[in-house]
Amino acid sequence: MGTIFRDLRFGAKLLLKEKTFSATVLTTLAICIGANVAIFSVIRTVLLEPLPYDEPDRLVTIFNSYPGAGVERASTGSVDFFFRRERIEAFEELAVFQGSGNTVGEPGATEQVSSLRISPSLLTVLRVQPALGRSFTDDEMDVGNHQKVILTHGYWEEHFAGDRDVLGRALRVDGEPFEIVGVLPQGFGLANRDDVRFLLPIPFSEEQRQIDNWHSNNYQMVARLMPGETVERANAQIDALNNAMIEEWPIPNAAQILRDAGFTTVVRSYQEDVVRNVRPMLFTLWAGVSFVLLIGCVNIANLMLARSQVRRTELATRLALGAQRRRVARQVLTEAVLIGVLGGILGVGVGVLGLGLLNTLGLSDLPRGSEVGVDLAVVLFTLGVAVGAGVLFGLIPVLHLMRSDLSGVFRTEGRTGTASRRAVMLRSGLVTAQVALAFVMLIGAGLMFVSFRSAVGVDPGFRPERVFTGMVSLPESRYADAESRRQFTDELLGQVRGIPGVEAASMTSQLPFSGNNSSSVILPEGYVITAGESLLSPFQTWVGDDYFETLGIELVEGRTFQPSDGPDDANAIVIDEWLARRYWPDSSPVGKRMVWGAVPGSDEVDDENLFTVVGVVETVKQNDLTAPDEEHVGAYYFTYRQSPVGFMTVVARTGVEAASVTPLVRQVLSGIDPELPLFGTRTMEERIDESLASLRVPLILLTVFAGIALFLAMVGIYGALAYTITQRTREFGIRLAMGSGPGSIFTMVLGQGARVIGVGLLVGSTGAYFSVRLMQSLLFGVESTDPAVMGGVAVLMAAVGMLACVIPARRATRVDPIRALGG
Repeated sequence: MGTIFRDLRFGAKLLLKEKTFSATVLTTLAICIGANVAIFSVIRTVLLEPLPYDEPDRLVTIFNSYPGAGVERASTGSVDFFFRRERIEAFEELAVFQGSGNTVGEPGATEQVSSLRISPSLLTVLRVQPALGRSFTDDEMDVGNHQKVILTHGYWEEHFAGDRDVLGRALRVDGEPFEIVGVLPQGFGLANRDDVRFLLPIPFSEEQRQIDNWHSNNYQMVARLMPGETVERANAQIDALNNAMIEEWPIPNAAQILRDAGFTTVVRSYQEDVVRNVRPMLFTLWAGVSFVLLIGCVNIANLMLARSQVRRTELATRLALGAQRRRVARQVLTEAVLIGVLGGILGVGVGVLGLGLLNTLGLSDLPRGSEVGVDLAVVLFTLGVAVGAGVLFGLIPVLHLMRSDLSGVFRTEGRTGTASRRAVMLRSGLVTAQVALAFVMLIGAGLMFVSFRSAVGVDPGFRPERVFTGMVSLPESRYADAESRRQFTDELLGQVRGIPGVEAASMTSQLPFSGNNSSSVILPEGYVITAGESLLSPFQTWVGDDYFETLGIELVEGRTFQPSDGPDDANAIVIDEWLARRYWPDSSPVGKRMVWGAVPGSDEVDDENLFTVVGVVETVKQNDLTAPDEEHVGAYYFTYRQSPVGFMTVVARTGVEAASVTPLVRQVLSGIDPELPLFGTRTMEERIDESLASLRVPLILLTVFAGIALFLAMVGIYGALAYTITQRTREFGIRLAMGSGPGSIFTMVLGQGARVIGVGLLVGSTGAYFSVRLMQSLLFGVESTDPAVMGGVAVLMAAVGMLACVIPARRATRVDPIRALGG
């Protein structure tokens, strides 16, 4: 142990003495390890750490799927909840929940907050007990008995100052008093639902509990497996239950309809389901920072190899005085590990700064993103990485030392000789590895850039420029009938249209890129489904007059909605081009009728379920610019005049900056109903920009990592050539003395660098061909082996690499032959 301490003290003295070397190495390590600390902190919390519930491995999520109808992942329904809760033996308990938003507060001081509507069994499934009060009871799922609320710990502290006498008090929700029955423990939350402020029970009517209502899907479902049960057994039991329910479902030809739609129910680990969308991105970023660290270690190894060459006299002297070669090698390795540990300590600080950068890029939007931080586990990981890095870049000079003949050092001391062939080849090999790794990193960044550019260039089907959007929710307690909702909407839109700078205004129940999705089956009147053909479930939206004109959605045929499409007129519908081509490929759909809200296959359809097509509009991207066209299954629109809705998004096209009209719209809304807040205000361009986060975040980070890798590779190339020139000064002097011109020396050195770069690009191309295939799920509009990207990056890498060769090559031409030979 004493020997190790002596080695550490000696290594520390050397680092203090060699300040330039120490600063270079520690800065490189701090950046490389810091990037790994930041990304690992995210991966550990989001992907590796178990969910914060008791026995989380027994938690599963369940959802229905109808791939034939264009719905790979649907939610579940109230019928599923009651039937599965009663009949599936593999579940200890089962629950449903639904994200919601509510207006809270007294008139003139209201706000819109996020809530979670739940079945009382949810807290049982998660094994969570309120810190104060009680959970909901099954009786509170009955309509009329549901006006209870459980506060989150944060909402309790913010709005009730942590008052322990809060139980029994009333919270005004959507204009009605809800009794506070409990307060959740601190830290409780569902993944992806960090914004929830309180829980409400879901009231289920008798109709919602009957089999007739099967496949009306509105809820997310989670369950806890019985001890010893598996996902596979639970899935098999649900399949058997589904088959039995088909026999009870009073729908003509039910089995054929569901079979053609590909209906199935999926049971999946809750943890795996939560992270399914972010896993590829996070592992890609982790691979990126690992490459950066590897490049940094190679760079430091090169520096240490050069340093060991400078220290050859010292090391040879120690050997001559009787020191064992193994003892000297351990000293060098100890110095390397010390450097690694010091770099790791600095890396923790850089990692904390890196997490701050990630927060600006939307870290909190990740599942459990708000929990990410640097804790003891991350520090221990950093220590392991630091020691491993020290061993990695320390072994190379140690191995070189063990295999080198130091006996000739004293004979050549005082002269500038030529470098050993082994040392030159080793340094060139290290630089080649740097170039190869940097090339792979640049390929990844280049592919993400092309993907992002391709996504930005996609036509969303409307004009998002200068469009304001803001949401309004009408509480059913004060807007219970259609006429009151219709009058409110008419007055609101009329006043918004009068705001200075507003060119057009309307409303919609489902705004593109808002995350609100609603879909339902619709068919042309008299349409007969052929064997093997699936029902479709297109997007359904209620809109106001001038909606298509306001958003800039082109009219293809017919007309859009008019004020004359009133509640006493024939039901009108507008469909998109996709739906028109699907059902009327060789004729015009205008004037034809469609069936909505009726049982598919019914012989008789009421007039209230028949809608006349009055127009066809351009197909619109609903949520994702990168969604393949073949995944779209159509969209149709109703007018709010004939069926007013309680939740709406106001849209306004402006001749000024769209965000500037926000306070004016809020003022108009307050003047009509002071209890209604305007929330979720965004410009349409902001909504589209937010939807691109899954491409933008990895693009930015991979670009940063690739930039670091490229810089380190340049430093490696420059350092290797500069060192070579120092070692070959005598050779260059001889060449110049014998008549070689500066041009030939310049070309020779440049050629040496070009060979290293060329081999590095060749090795890197092979590595990139296999490694970037792992990124395919993140790419859009480009293949992982795109030749244009690979060729462009190769040219960039070669140009930058050759630039790094120029300075040492020019220095080689300025060698003084007399001084070189006489030195």
